[in-house]
Amino acid sequence: MRTSLNEIKEIDDHLIGQTAPDEALLFEAKRIINPSLKYKVMWHKQTLALVQQYGRNGLKAEIETVHQKLFSLPEHAGFRQKVMRLFGKR
Repeated sequence: MRTSLNEIKEIDDHLIGQTAPDEALLFEAKRIINPSLKYKVMWHKQTLALVQQYGRNGLKAEIETVHQKLFSLPEHAGFRQKVMRLFGKR
C-alpha cells in the first residue's frame, strides 16, 4: 500500500508542476514505458478536474447565499442601496 501512496503523490506532484525538470523528464519516461502509469495519470487528471469543479460549485453556492442575504434581508437595506447607486445607470 505504501508504494501506491508514493505513486499517487508522484503523479500529483507531476500534474501540479511541483517536480524538478529532471524528475519531470524521468516521470514522462516512466509513463512511456509503463502503460499502467499512463492510465493512472489519466484517471488522476480526471479526479483533479472533478475536485476543482466541486470546489467551484461550492464557491458559487456560497456566493449566491451571501447575495441572497445581502439583497433580501431588511437589515442590509443601506448596503443594498449603496450597491445599487454604485452600479445603477447614470
